[in-house]
Amino acid sequence: MGRPALTARAVPDLLERSSELATLARLLEQVARTSCGALCIVGGEAGVGKTALVRTFCALNERIRILWGECNPLFTPQPLGPLADIASKTGGELARIVAGRPRPYEASSALLNELGEGSATIVVLEDLQWADEATLDVVRLLSRRVDSLPALVIATYRDDELGNLHPLRFLLGEIQRQDSVHRIRLHRLSEEAVGVMALSAGVDAAELFSKTAGNAFFVTEALASGDEEIPSTVRDAVLARAGKLSSDARSLLDAVAVAPHQAELSLLEAVSPQQLAALGECIGAGVLDWHDGAVAFRHELARLAIEESIAPDRALGLHRRTLATLITSPQAGTDPARLAHHAQRANDDASLLRYGRIAGERAAALGAHREAAAQFARAVTVAGSLAPGDRADLLQLLAQEYLHVNRANDAIEAEERAIELYKAAGDTVSRGDALRRLSRLFVCGGRGAEAGEPIHLAISLLEQGPESRELALAHAGLGALYMTRDEGAATIAPTQRALEIAERVGDLETVLYALNSLGTMELLMGDAGGKVKLLRSLEMAEELGMDEHVGRAYINLAAALTRARMYDGLVELITRGIDYSLEHGLDLWRMWLLTSLAQVHLDRGDWSSAVDSTDAVLHGERGELPRVSALPVLATVRARRGDPDVWPPLEEAVGMADRQDALSAMVPVVVARLEAAWLEGRLEAVVSETETTFAKAVAQDAWWALGEIACWRRRAGIIDEIDPRLPEQFRAELEGDHARAAAAWSALGCEYEAALASAGSGDEELLRQSLVKLQRLGARPAAAMVARKLRSRGVRGIARGPRSSTLRNAAQLTVRELEVLELVKAGLRNAEIASRLFLTAKTVDHHVSAILRKLGVESRGQAAREGTRLGLLN
Repeated sequence: MGRPALTARAVPDLLERSSELATLARLLEQVARTSCGALCIVGGEAGVGKTALVRTFCALNERIRILWGECNPLFTPQPLGPLADIASKTGGELARIVAGRPRPYEASSALLNELGEGSATIVVLEDLQWADEATLDVVRLLSRRVDSLPALVIATYRDDELGNLHPLRFLLGEIQRQDSVHRIRLHRLSEEAVGVMALSAGVDAAELFSKTAGNAFFVTEALASGDEEIPSTVRDAVLARAGKLSSDARSLLDAVAVAPHQAELSLLEAVSPQQLAALGECIGAGVLDWHDGAVAFRHELARLAIEESIAPDRALGLHRRTLATLITSPQAGTDPARLAHHAQRANDDASLLRYGRIAGERAAALGAHREAAAQFARAVTVAGSLAPGDRADLLQLLAQEYLHVNRANDAIEAEERAIELYKAAGDTVSRGDALRRLSRLFVCGGRGAEAGEPIHLAISLLEQGPESRELALAHAGLGALYMTRDEGAATIAPTQRALEIAERVGDLETVLYALNSLGTMELLMGDAGGKVKLLRSLEMAEELGMDEHVGRAYINLAAALTRARMYDGLVELITRGIDYSLEHGLDLWRMWLLTSLAQVHLDRGDWSSAVDSTDAVLHGERGELPRVSALPVLATVRARRGDPDVWPPLEEAVGMADRQDALSAMVPVVVARLEAAWLEGRLEAVVSETETTFAKAVAQDAWWALGEIACWRRRAGIIDEIDPRLPEQFRAELEGDHARAAAAWSALGCEYEAALASAGSGDEELLRQSLVKLQRLGARPAAAMVARKLRSRGVRGIARGPRSSTLRNAAQLTVRELEVLELVKAGLRNAEIASRLFLTAKTVDHHVSAILRKLGVESRGQAAREGTRLGLLN
């Protein structure tokens, strides 16, 4: 339901909000003048006045089109609820798209098209703390493109309801550096402002401030209660206000309170027909708002206060009548989440099972996987009446959604329960397929060491029957397991067997699955033709609409190309994969791709971007994958810069890698630990750190995993046999040709590795080149080691690295770069800066590029904000 728009004559005089209103007005003026939109995020605690601020702003601009959507405080949110509100007003293509089962990118595209037509629009998305995943994905996509639209998007949220793992917190972190994104945080009213309000009501100002602490809603409700004694809590204030209503009006409030978000007039007619005549009294008293045939409380805190005061038996009856009415209403089928909510409160297990499953399937189709998991989970709790096979099917749906939201252990538990139920039902085919899925869940959950038993059992069971799609997928799953473990030879046989069966039974999913594994393995083994297989797998998955297989193709392409150090076009490919995962609700897949992006940035010397790419992974839910891949990147950057806290992430990662029992997980962790130990001068640790992993790679003939480890062992004085299949950059260093190794690394764009290769030389010129590169990268520990090596050889005139004036700021900007950044902040373009500083435009271009790189940002506006945040600018 859209908020009722205030008329200009009804605009309240908001205290202490002039600055915030001015900010919104400035953004709207910019939108109207340039047609370049903005996203303004308004945060604050519950009751601080976010809605009042936005409603007042909208009332002041009532001639501009206003689209308002709200998130619902249901147990499990309705997917794309705010867009449904907006679509009910716009109609057209947006309404048609939202009425179906759109993916977030489809819904956001329809919204973007709607906003791109005509003049300026104000879009309000209220209460994002209750938003479903699909809605948050729409906001994420909208934030990227709003600057090309004539729209001001205002999103509100309660910052006191965001835990460390709340999805909105991650979204806010992701979009905070974009130029088109602005933030407003509302604070409580001051004692002076509360005093003004108290004076007009004739109450004690000090007592009012003491009991409300300046919370605007608490103050308003306390004054509205009309009692001589100011209520001590908002609940008391709301109940005191409601207590002054007639008995019919008070009963009607109960019927509205059990319906989160809104209660339609038709619903109230059925649930409380005798009390409906008191609706005008409730609205007149300011307790309820009326809009478009429905009523709602003016604030969720008020609704909760009333709902909590309802006796349990009366609440049960109200929910049962509400559920019965909604089931028979024309719009019932469009909102199964609402029906599931009332079914749960009504203790109606049959309805909860039915509508919870429908709501889960709809949420999954929309890419709202967190909500889908919640819906399926509560349906499972009341699924005891189902036959074992049907209950197992529901558990499979739950397991799949748990995987999407990186809750692999919960997914494993659900899948194991499904397997037992299939066994009880005597369904061998479904049991075998579930075992195949369980093996994959073990890998995705960081428990790869446990993945072998279920996939072998699956094949054993399915081989007892005729050839089938399930058998083909099981053999493909075994090949994929060997591929994740870097067992090249073992990957081939089951994958080829899968392709043979798939061809006979006509299953394309197995074909693309097998091509993916074969292509990945070939790429790792130095065969560039593997990329062709992977790209074909990607194309097939896209043609068949198999989102997860598209995501897997992107993941394996990114991982294999990164490990093979084939960087051409790689960042663009990873970015496409991240966008696809975002648009299709594949959050776990997006995390995996971010770890590959972080590794590429690390390899290419962009360490700030590497850390940025790990943030979403390491600050998300603590699933072991892909966390095990992000932790070594973070630790390596810290070690190379000489920052503290290098070892805690490495200690966490080593346990994860052991549980995965795969070289793809173990090697990055071992290499990071080797480098950290080497930079600390602990050469003796290199032997103990490498023995197990090195021996495992040799035993598996995984020569592609040996290069980095062998070079670190050689730097510690350990001589190993040189495998002729190693890439040039590793083989050259192991053969003692440091100049050739450095040149090979430089050709790949890996200057840190080039510097380390040169550092092993006894040649003065190579050592000087190494030192310069390390100093430019900010690799202080390695630079210090090379400088000491040069001094021990009696070399004079060693470069001292960055000047002290450069080190005075956290970003290591030079004095000239600071001057350029000041002028960037002032809004000057490069040609103007060049004229002001008597430099060439090309020189200024170089300075600006260096500033962006050092600050780890992508635009001039972001650079100015980051420079201000770091205290670098006046």
